[in-house]
Amino acid sequence: MHTDKIDGREGSGFATSIVEHVLQHLRDGIIEGRFPSRSKLLPNQIAASCGTSFIPVREALRVLEAEGFVKFVHNRGAFVTSLSIEDLENIYEFRIDLECEAVRRATPFTSDDNAYLADLLTYSTTANKQNDKLSQLALNRDFHFFIYERANSPRRLKVINELWLHSARYQRLSIDYRGDADSQHREIAENLSSGNHVGAANALKNHLQNTIDLIRPEIASNQADLDVANLAIL
Repeated sequence: MHTDKIDGREGSGFATSIVEHVLQHLRDGIIEGRFPSRSKLLPNQIAASCGTSFIPVREALRVLEAEGFVKFVHNRGAFVTSLSIEDLENIYEFRIDLECEAVRRATPFTSDDNAYLADLLTYSTTANKQNDKLSQLALNRDFHFFIYERANSPRRLKVINELWLHSARYQRLSIDYRGDADSQHREIAENLSSGNHVGAANALKNHLQNTIDLIRPEIASNQADLDVANLAIL
């Protein structure tokens, strides 16, 4: 009876929370690299780690498949999808268009707004010195979305949020290669502080393009290694 409730045949609200728990566990693990690209996801092990049965794991894997994090291979199971240059450039092309326009459309920033952005940059600098990558990622998101929310466009913000979800692994990878994110963020903030939203949008575009340029070689190298491995199998 207890298993039935977890699997969703009874207590649908509780079952949903179990699926969300498994989904968060898997998604965070993929983004943070605990489940590497091309690794096989083992439902029984995942269920044991999350303290649940197989059915919530299966449902969570289907959600991750729809989000692009997981791919099902016939008769082989579920695998973490690979990072690719095509995917990187496609996601960031949309991000540049939508996010830069959000900056241009943002309402003027008050002195309190500017002070808040300055505080975020101070905290981010500290996190960078301490090599606290999780805090860096969280502060990076806070910085960007504080700005985008001022475009007063819930629909645009929803799409941007979805793109951030899809680009999370690329953002995580970029931390290992960049040391100038705070200076680039500061340029954006300084333009906003002076009321130059066009200048802030241009600085943001350069910032996002820099991410692509930084991690493209690493992704290309990994893709080349995968191609060699596939040839060896053939």
